[in-house]
Amino acid sequence: MSTHHQNGHAGHDHHHSRLPRVRTRSALLASLFILLATCILETVTGLATGSLALLSDAGHLLTDVGAVALALLAGALSKRPASSKRSFGLRRAEILAGFINGLSLWVVGALIVVEGARRLMAPPEIATGPMIAVAFVGLVAQIAAASVLARADRSSLNVRAAYLHALTDAFQSLGVVGSGIAVRLTGLFIIDPIISIAIGIGIFWSASRIVAEAAHVLLEGTPEGLDLGSVHRAMLAVAGVQAVTDLHAWSLTSGYNALSAHVVGRDGLDAEQREDLCRDLCALLEHDFPLQHVTLQVEQSCPHAHTNDCSTKWMGKEAP
Repeated sequence: MSTHHQNGHAGHDHHHSRLPRVRTRSALLASLFILLATCILETVTGLATGSLALLSDAGHLLTDVGAVALALLAGALSKRPASSKRSFGLRRAEILAGFINGLSLWVVGALIVVEGARRLMAPPEIATGPMIAVAFVGLVAQIAAASVLARADRSSLNVRAAYLHALTDAFQSLGVVGSGIAVRLTGLFIIDPIISIAIGIGIFWSASRIVAEAAHVLLEGTPEGLDLGSVHRAMLAVAGVQAVTDLHAWSLTSGYNALSAHVVGRDGLDAEQREDLCRDLCALLEHDFPLQHVTLQVEQSCPHAHTNDCSTKWMGKEAP
């Protein structure tokens, strides 16, 4: 007997900001416009002034523009209905997009560090006036973009990635402003590539968490915040459960976690009682744990009868 339950909500929202919430798509579109305009301005000014720090910030902004555009596309794809070829639809599209965005940031960070190291040997002169002015405009714009994204639904990996990018961009623009002021006051043009290298390292740091989280989902890792040992013990504590085997949990996408398991009922349960047991277990799992899609197979006999004690077997190992 196999029973599948899917609850009607997409997870628990732990974001308690007092700011009014905005639609995710609207927030992404607004931030896309802000970041694109700022990127163009910083690129033109960086080329005109010779500031690598400003061009580094513009390069990071360009990846942010791509990240937000990809997030919008992935969001649209993830809403497509399931089909016979894709039984879960395209829910994983946003995770794949987040992974690609993170990898692209690593590439940009590496290029900035390499160019910064090259310029340390012979720092070029830069026009600090326009550099400071444009970096300050970029700082204001990135704070605005981060503010908009902070009010969106950040249960999505893509929205969190876009918010993190905008926030780190704001700090980087602050660094560029500081670099321009320091160069202007001291005449030491070597400060510009030093700040650029720091920005490149910061990009690596900010991208690593997104890449790690996306890779964990793509590799079918146990969802963050879900302890399978606790799940196993809670299921065994339900009256009528003799054993729980083949217990697996994974994330389909951000905020949408799935679980499957074989459940062995105690001897003497009829079909109706096994159905009731399955319903009770599904209700327990979806209420007490961050699970949105539960599939249970309730059986009369242990599927691993050849083992010494199937009630302690969990995913092929001793239960925690």
